[in-house]
Amino acid sequence: MATAPLGNVREMVDWLRRNEERIGALYARAAQAWSSDPPFAAFLGKLAEEEQSHAEFMAAAGRRLQAARHRPPLDILLDARTRREVEELFERFERLLGKAEATKKDVIEYIARAEASELNPIFLYVAQEYRRAGREGERMTGEIQRHLCDIQAYIDELPRDLRPSVDVTTLPFVGEQRFLVVEDHAPLRRLVASLLTRRGAVDTAAEGHEALERLREHFHDGIVADVQMPGMNGLEFYRRAVDFDARLQQRFLLYSAAMTPSDEEYLRANHLPFLRKPFGLEAFRTAMDKLLSLDTRKQNPRRNDPEP
Repeated sequence: MATAPLGNVREMVDWLRRNEERIGALYARAAQAWSSDPPFAAFLGKLAEEEQSHAEFMAAAGRRLQAARHRPPLDILLDARTRREVEELFERFERLLGKAEATKKDVIEYIARAEASELNPIFLYVAQEYRRAGREGERMTGEIQRHLCDIQAYIDELPRDLRPSVDVTTLPFVGEQRFLVVEDHAPLRRLVASLLTRRGAVDTAAEGHEALERLREHFHDGIVADVQMPGMNGLEFYRRAVDFDARLQQRFLLYSAAMTPSDEEYLRANHLPFLRKPFGLEAFRTAMDKLLSLDTRKQNPRRNDPEP
C-alpha cells in the first residue's frame, strides 16, 4: 500500500476544512440574497450551518492526525488539477452571487455542482477513515449522509424547470445509519428491529444496562425504547444515555402500553416523542421519519432534571 507523506495528508485535511468553510459562507450569502423566498432561504441557511459543522469535523480530524502516533494510511494525493477544478467552481459561484440577474435556478445549479464536485469524494474518503476511529466518526458521517439526502430530497421536489443539470441521485454514499432497539419482549424487539433494518444497521438490547453498553460501542442515529421494562425502565435509560452523551437527547422514540401522569409530564417537559401500544406500523414509520428529520446539531430546550 502506497501512502501519502504525512505533510501531504495534513495539507489535504486543511484544504478540505477551508473549502467546507468557503461553501458554507457561499450558502449563507445566498440565503441572505434570497430572503424574500423564506423556504429557499431556510434551506440555504441550513446547508450553511451544516457545512460549518463539516469544517469543524475536518479540523478535529486534523488535530487527531497531529496527535496520533501512527497516521492513517491514505492512498490518494491532492493533485493540482483537482484542487484547481474545485476552487474554480467556488470562484464562479461567488461571481454569480455578485450578479443582480442571478436566478434561483442558477443557485440550485451551483449547489448541485458543488455537492457533486471532487470535493465530496475526497472529504468522504477522509471521513470514512475517521469513521473507524469510533463513535465521533460515526456521528459525523451520519450527519454528512443526511446532508446529502436532504439536498437530494429538496431537488427531487422542485418543479422541472428549476431542477439542475447535475443528477444528484449519484451523490456519494457515506455510510448507513445505525439504530438501537431496547425492548424486553423478544417478539416485539425483533419486529421493531426488522422495521429499522430497511433504514440501516440495528443493535438490540433486552434491558437498559445492556443498552448502555451498546451506546458506548457505537453512535446511534435513532433509539427506540419501551418505557415499561424490568430493572432500568425506559425513562431511566433515557436519562442515563443523555448523561453519557447529550447529543442523544433528540434521538429517542419511546412507547408504552400505560403511562402514569408523572411519566407523561416528563415526556412533555423533555419534548420526547411517544407512541402508545398497540401502535400501527404506519404510525411508527411516521414517528421515525419525523425523528430523523430533526436538526440534531441544535440542542433541545434544557432537559428537566427531576425524577419522572
